[in-house]
Amino acid sequence: MKKLFPLSIIQIAIVAAGLTFMQSCTPDDDEPTYDVPTTYNFTNVNYSGQTYRLSMLEEILDYCVTARVSGTTLSATTLKNMFANSGSPFSDATLNGSGKQLKNKCYAADQSLVESYIDSLVLASQSVTAGSNGVAGIVVSSAEPGSKYVLSAKGWDYTEMIEKGVMGGVFYYQAIDTYLENISDDDNNTITAGEGTDMEHHFDEAFGYFGVPVNFPTNNTDVLFWGEYCNDMDAALGSNAKLMNAFLAARAAITNKDYTTRDEKIIVIRENWDALVAAAAIHEINEAIEYFGDDALRSHTLTEFVGFVQSLKYNIHAKITPAQISEVTGHIGTNLYNVTLTDLNAAKNLLSAIYGLDNIKDSL
Repeated sequence: MKKLFPLSIIQIAIVAAGLTFMQSCTPDDDEPTYDVPTTYNFTNVNYSGQTYRLSMLEEILDYCVTARVSGTTLSATTLKNMFANSGSPFSDATLNGSGKQLKNKCYAADQSLVESYIDSLVLASQSVTAGSNGVAGIVVSSAEPGSKYVLSAKGWDYTEMIEKGVMGGVFYYQAIDTYLENISDDDNNTITAGEGTDMEHHFDEAFGYFGVPVNFPTNNTDVLFWGEYCNDMDAALGSNAKLMNAFLAARAAITNKDYTTRDEKIIVIRENWDALVAAAAIHEINEAIEYFGDDALRSHTLTEFVGFVQSLKYNIHAKITPAQISEVTGHIGTNLYNVTLTDLNAAKNLLSAIYGLDNIKDSL
């Protein structure tokens, strides 16, 4: 005889089956219910201040490299005026009248450091003899005679220290440790025409310091500074899509007041930007190892390596600690003419181990 289940049990089974069916047909709770655009085209976006500052650094560097022509001496006053946008120092009148500057956005303790780099570069540019160990001046590459750099008496390329000092102390610091770190404190209700809410605007400004076009990485040619290095490291890190997609998703989340997604994507941004800086540093030290016997190229790329490593300090969530930064740069020492291959490999291997890049460190 067929056994009959009590009605209450049958009802329970039907309800349970129905719930299971409903759950299987419900969209993933983690999926946003709003559209995320494929380009950085949102309503009320304005990061003109960041665009001005990127252009200011371009002009500064254009002026710095003029010293690579023998007999050209740089002016410390001109460079410091460019850093502070004082006295209409730029050839682009728009920059002069922008009301923006690099100095007041630079990490406060490092404003004088950038100016010391300027003084050191200007001093080296005054040399009338070729540079060598103990002598500041122009050093010509033996491997690439068309490449020449103004180096200090200890081999430092202060043009690169100025560039990396601003990339780290202004662009990276402001994006990661100022705007994104404090984004949750911003108002996200009051809209200012052309800028959006404070939260939207500050996030847009962080994006502006990334230095990429709105249709990056489809357009990967119109990139500047961090955007250029991101594209250079993309083959090894997949950095282009990781960073751009996170910027797009976080900005859309802010507009839709989805703060869980916003915070998740900000973590993606700072972790991948952190890894990008470390990878760029390893790339430069690989170049230094390859051209070890070439004083010009070794010193030039080692200066970049140290500049990148020092930039890691501007992300308070970085994988590397301040003590480890000192340990890595300690292997390089203070005189780039005296560094050994053992020193370079020790610095490279330590940084690579900290960032878990050992499997790609030699291909960066």
